[in-house]
Amino acid sequence: MTKNFLFVCGDIGGTMMMIPVAQVLQSVGHNVKFVADGEGIGYQKLLEARVSFEVHFEPNYHGSNDEIDLVFISTCASANKVEKSYAQAFHGVRPVVFGADGFFNHGYKWREDVADFWFAINEAHAEAIRRLRPGLDFIKVKVVGQPAFDACLDLIPLRDQIRQKIRSELRISDEESVFLWWSQGMSEVIEEDVEMVQTAIQQMPSVTPRPVFIPRIHPKLDKLREGFVAEIRKTVADCCEKEGVRLVQADKVQNEHLCLSAEAVLSITATDDIKNWLMGGPPVIHLMGPRVRQWFEESLRLTPPDYLPDVQAGEALAVRAESDWPSAITDALDQEKVRFLRRNWQMPEASATDRAANTLIEIVS
Repeated sequence: MTKNFLFVCGDIGGTMMMIPVAQVLQSVGHNVKFVADGEGIGYQKLLEARVSFEVHFEPNYHGSNDEIDLVFISTCASANKVEKSYAQAFHGVRPVVFGADGFFNHGYKWREDVADFWFAINEAHAEAIRRLRPGLDFIKVKVVGQPAFDACLDLIPLRDQIRQKIRSELRISDEESVFLWWSQGMSEVIEEDVEMVQTAIQQMPSVTPRPVFIPRIHPKLDKLREGFVAEIRKTVADCCEKEGVRLVQADKVQNEHLCLSAEAVLSITATDDIKNWLMGGPPVIHLMGPRVRQWFEESLRLTPPDYLPDVQAGEALAVRAESDWPSAITDALDQEKVRFLRRNWQMPEASATDRAANTLIEIVS
């Protein structure tokens, strides 16, 4: 029997998580309607995928729910006013399912009482969701993976070849140590993000003889302030020049390929460091300065000292103060330490897209 699904998205990460799931549902005869938050830029991905959608700017939902069987809502950290209005409008009327493209989005309190189901990326993430929602039935937190990352599965057997190819194209030698930075896009923490990365750059030459720094700056930061991305780019370029760290711009390289070409990934937390972790890529060093920890605790209700599921599980590194950088960089370059961080890594057994789509169908069947 044909079902009608309503997908509500905000920014890039959540939208990319939803698109492949919608395509699978439609391929087996179901209907999917997309609504995008006008304050986000996820609609750009819908345009690229040639998916029809509506853009809403008003946070108040005024539509009919008679023809909707289930509402699937992404959990964007910034553009979420429309997500919130749809969750509140449909909760108690139709099943509301929250999906997550990252490891922290579940923490926002407004999502606590309006979700009937949660989709988690892995079991550690599911446990983090359950800890914040003890009243939600255990089985209603479903581990489905991250559908936007399914394309990474084909890259796993080719990791070594991809690394060699990308480093060759970027003219990076085997003797150089590459540190890849995925910036945050949140206004609450971006300034500290930049400050901590500058500190990392300052420490690199004392720890490794030939450091290379590759910045990837979140495009939505220009929505916070015009020219912000260019401003950050100049800040890190000036720091690299001063400290003698070679700066490489690689904005045109595919995200997954760039991760696999690095020795370490630096990030507060972002879509691509999770993608890297799931691919079994290089170690992730999470930037957890005081403002970030305050954001985790106050805005996201994530508990100290470890905050993120991969850090709690001992599968990622973390820097909380300037004095932590030398040991973090050293550990990231130590192959024995890296093997320990990857000790529990396993190649995903099934498509997250199929798991998510099948679970949505099961919920409304």
